[in-house]
Order: sequence, then structure tokens, then C-alpha cells
Amino acid sequence: MKQRIESANKLSIILILVLISSSILYSQKKDSLEIKWDTWGVPHIAGNNNSDMYYGFGWAQMKAHGNLILKSYGKSRGKAAEYWGGAQNLQSDIKTIKLNVPQRAQEWYNVQNDEIKTLLSSFVAGMNAYCKLHGDKLSDDLKVVLPIKNTDPLAKLQISYHLMVGAFAMQPQAAQWKTAGSNAWAIAPSKSESGHSLLLTQPHPPWFDDYLFFEAHLQSKELNIYGITMIGSPVIAMGFNDNLGWALTFNQADTMDLIELEIKGNSYLSDNKWIPLDIKEETITVKNGDDLSYERVEVKQSKYGYIIEEKEGKALALRLSGLDKPFFTQQFVNMAKASNLSEFQTAMKMLQLPLQNVIYADRHGEVFYLYNGIIPKRPNGNLQDWSTIIPATKSGAIVKDYVSYEDLPKFKNPKSGFVANSNNGPWTSTYPFIKEPLNYPTYITNKPFDNFNYRSTRSIKMILSEEKLSFNELVDLQSSTHSELADRTVDELVSFGLQAKDSLLIEAAIVLKNWDRKLDPKSQGAVLFVNWYQATKNMKSFENEFSVNDALNTPNTLTIAAKKMFLSAAKQTKEKYGSLDISWGKVYEMNYANKKVEGGLGLSELGSFNAGFYRPMSRTNYTLLGGSAYTSIVEFGAKIKSKGILSYGNASQDGSPFKGDQLQLLADRKLRNIWFYQSDIDEHIHLKETFKTN
Repeated sequence: MKQRIESANKLSIILILVLISSSILYSQKKDSLEIKWDTWGVPHIAGNNNSDMYYGFGWAQMKAHGNLILKSYGKSRGKAAEYWGGAQNLQSDIKTIKLNVPQRAQEWYNVQNDEIKTLLSSFVAGMNAYCKLHGDKLSDDLKVVLPIKNTDPLAKLQISYHLMVGAFAMQPQAAQWKTAGSNAWAIAPSKSESGHSLLLTQPHPPWFDDYLFFEAHLQSKELNIYGITMIGSPVIAMGFNDNLGWALTFNQADTMDLIELEIKGNSYLSDNKWIPLDIKEETITVKNGDDLSYERVEVKQSKYGYIIEEKEGKALALRLSGLDKPFFTQQFVNMAKASNLSEFQTAMKMLQLPLQNVIYADRHGEVFYLYNGIIPKRPNGNLQDWSTIIPATKSGAIVKDYVSYEDLPKFKNPKSGFVANSNNGPWTSTYPFIKEPLNYPTYITNKPFDNFNYRSTRSIKMILSEEKLSFNELVDLQSSTHSELADRTVDELVSFGLQAKDSLLIEAAIVLKNWDRKLDPKSQGAVLFVNWYQATKNMKSFENEFSVNDALNTPNTLTIAAKKMFLSAAKQTKEKYGSLDISWGKVYEMNYANKKVEGGLGLSELGSFNAGFYRPMSRTNYTLLGGSAYTSIVEFGAKIKSKGILSYGNASQDGSPFKGDQLQLLADRKLRNIWFYQSDIDEHIHLKETFKTN
């Protein structure tokens, strides 16, 4: 009997242990987090809940871009000079403090709901956990930023988006980057060979630290979103889920004002009254070797904006749209959760995003365009009138209200079957063009063709070249560097050269005749053509100017003066390179991540769709500064089908195999597969990380 009781007790203990073990296993499964890094360095982050998922997102970003994130967060705190010293860091801190960025980040955090606070705290916890376990992977001088705070992503957002994008024109090298832009297409079922909607996304930002993208796939019970984010940000900025996707392109929304004030002491003149500035004093610590010094900075605010400069009784106030809109993160979460156009528009109506066109497509067959912006209501004038320095006395200088969502330019499901935007305005983002509404305020957007250039034309012509477009055709078309300008000029230049008596001009004509009219690495004739274009930039080149009645084909017909510059271009090309048919890739190249790759991208000003911008490295050679950074093609069929590229690779940390690993792919004009489904992901795993989270 005693033995039987002992056996029963043992059995009970075993059952209890089994139950406890099962409970532990269930708990571990419930709270587990898994990151599957694919062979292109994209993390597929699967969390049982959103908190775990965002923890994994923070971990993954730090693993791929740890040093850049720490540096950017330090700058966003206004503490770069304290951490690392240097005059440049001090100037960065002064600007950050004068615009009240760190305090605003805290204010924004305080008003978030529980969902967003959990998102931010989980994201930051994942980053800090990585830093704690893998500190040896990070630069020692950057660890002073640790631990990362919940407000750091919100401060960084203000710097990298509101200031670097919203106030793009204020950046020191803005003129050099003036061809930065984007392309996006939404193809409706009526224009699609498969009968499914298609979405092309292709932003063209500078390839600099503050503009770099991180590609990721976030999965939880509530969310399944794939796309890109600006590094250090916890939300997908452009991407797709099971039902829909969206792209963003830069637009001309009036998101920034510079207002000139009369100032006396600490007061400014408004409506003939002297009003005291709101002033807060801050101290910036500056590192000088082993010593510290201190810089006093005053944060001065007027009802026009923050004071950024003072000189001889005048002050310059900066107004940036969105600094009073703290729910940017919430809007992007809601966009990612949307399952149809109605839900997506509900998210967009929050109007937290200061600017950018939104191009949308979904599996239900809908396509949509929105000229998005937090745009001040003005009493009169056009966009250009409000883009210069504004006197404080001008009516409308004080912003009291913004254009409503209902009044922003938008359209859905055009009869053409497509939306196509290459930074042109809303009325030219499909074809036939949309008639501009009568008396539409020109301070909201430019007149229809003001931003309609050769790249915009090329974009629409590529779509019109086929009655219906397939997924594979979009894959081919996205990489096109074919020059729209060449189509309008080369035949005339060739004819002019072949009729000449000058042997060099005849040789140049033959080179252009044989040119494929592309700016691809092996294209011979492209360098000669660019040199001719540069020689004619500041002269009247066409007999027939642009006409709204023939917008896709004008201007055209070269002037005699423009033709004569062909000889000058030939002489310059021969003198510099010894050959007229030197290939594009021998002159224009990519130098990134300690890799040198011949070729790069086309040029927007020549009408290349897949475009970038360069700076000279020497008298003869140029290196890519930016352009097509990310491209994705998505088909919304029964199953998502997608291809893409993150041109500079999905990591910046030294030693990562994914740093610059897609540059050659870009030069070869190829895309890679994007893996959205678990079976495909599992077949292409580079590394799998699993976590137990609390």
C-alpha cells in the first residue's frame, strides 16, 4: 500500500512537472521573438506581440547601423559637441537647441497613447539590449550616448525628417542635390496584364547618413508590413502589407517659412506692437580634448517661429510645418495596419506628415494619389511668393490655419489606369492630364507643368508604350536610364555632324548614332552627350518651346547655336579622355563602402527615369552622391509578388557582409527577390536569432 502511494505520488509529481514544463514552453513560445536575416541582410522580425516585434526591430537596426544610430541620436539630443567636440558639432547643437528639438521630443512622448509609448520603449529596449551584449561591435567614442532614451527616436525624427526633408532647401548642399527626387507608379488592374494592381517605389535621396534607409519585415498577430524606414526610426515609411502598399515622392508643399522681423532687445514688432520673445536659456557643453567649455544658447520663439539668426536690428524666424504635430509615428502605424483605401485615407487624414506625394495601390484594384502636406492657408499669392524671405508685415506671415485634407489635391482610379509621379505636380500625375480645378489656390501647388520635366515625361511615355503592363515589364522599366532629351536631339546632332567637313565632328556624329541613348556602365556616347548638354545649359537650345498642347514632345527642334556646341563638346571629350566613345562607367562611378563600381545611375536632367546625381572627384571623373536608393515592385495578386533593391546594402557597420553588397546589382540593372512568405524566407536564411523577452 505504501509503495502504491509512493508510486502515485511520483506519478503526480511527474504530471505536475509535465504541466509546468508545458506551461513554460507555452510561455516561451508566447513571449518569443525570432529574427530571420535573409541572404540580402533583411531582417524578418516575428514577435508574438507588437512589443516583442518592435524590440526586435530596435535590435536589428542597431546590429546593422549601430554606429550611425548612436551618432545621430547624440546629435539629435543637441549634445554632439559635449560627446565628441569640434566646431561642426557645436554648430549642429546650436541649431538643434535653438529649434527646441530635445524638449519637444519629450513633449511629444508625453502625449502619446499607450500603444505608441510601448512601441517606442520596446524599440529602444531592443537597441539597448544589443549594445549591452555586443558593445565590442560599436565604436568606443560613441558609447557615451548610451543608454538610448525613449525620446531619442522622436528627436531624430525632427532632425532627419522635419529639418532635413521638410526644410531641404536650407541644407548647405541643397543646390548640389537639386536633382534629388523620386519615382512612383500605381498601376490599376485595367492597365495590368495580370489584372492585379502593381506598385513601383523608387526614392532618390542623397546617400548620406541622415537619409539612409533600413529595409525590414515586421510581423506580429496585428501586423505584417515590409518596407523601408529611415535608420533610427521605429516605423515603416514606405512599404506594403498583405492588402496594400504606398510610396512617397518629394513634392513642393510649402512646409517652411523664413520670416524677417524687426527686433529691439528681446522684443519683436508685430502689428505695430513690440512683443517680448519667449526666451529660454540653455547651456551647451563643449569637449576640447580632456577639457570642457560651456556655450550659452538662448532659445527664442516668436509667434512667427523660432529665431535662428539676428543681425543689425533684424531677426530671421523659421517656421516648420509639423513641429506642432506629435502623432507622426501613430499615423505611420495606422497606415501599416490599413487593409483598404478607406482605412488608409483615415490614417492620412491625421495630416502629421509635413509633405510628400503619396502613391497607393491595393489588392482590391484601387489606385490613389494624394498631394500630401501640412500647408498653411494663405490669403493670396502663389507658391513662389511664399518661398522667399517673408516680411513680418505681410498678410498671412503668421500661420493660423492649414489646408484641410479635403482640400488637398487627390484622385483615385483614373480612367488611364495608372498614377505616375516623378516629383511633378498633381495634375500631371496621370495621362491624359487632369484639368486643374478652376481658381485652385496656387499657394498649395504650382501650376500644372511647372515641375513637369524630362524625367516626368519619360515616366509617362514608358507606361504609355504598352497597352498593359506586366510585373516583369515593371522590373525592366524601373532600371531605365534611357534619355528623353536624347530622343529629341540626337538625330539632329548626328545629321549636323555628318554634313560637316570637320573630321572630329563627323567622328562625334558616328559615336552618337551608335549610342544606345542610355546612361548604363557600357554605354558609349553618353559622356559625349552629357558634355554637349552641359555646354548648352545656359543658352536657348530649342526653336519650339514647351507647349501644354504637346507636353510630352516639347520643347523640340534644336537651334543652330545649340548644334554648333556639338564641336565644342567633342573637343572637350577628346581632350579629357582621348576618345569620343569612352563608356559611361569609365567616367561616372560609385565609391561606397570601400567599394568602387563602374557606372551608377542616369541623370534626371537628361530625362533618365532611374536617376542620381554626382560630384566631381577630379577633372575627368565623377562619383555618385545619391539617387535611386531603394526600388521595389509589388504585385497584389492572390499572393504578394515582389522584387527590389536597397542600392547601398542593408548595413553600414564595418565587417557586415551586407555593407555595399547590392552596388553591383544596381550597376547591372537588376533586382533581387523580396521574400514575404515564411516558406520563401526559410529557404534563404543567412542567420536566425531567437529571444525570450520580458
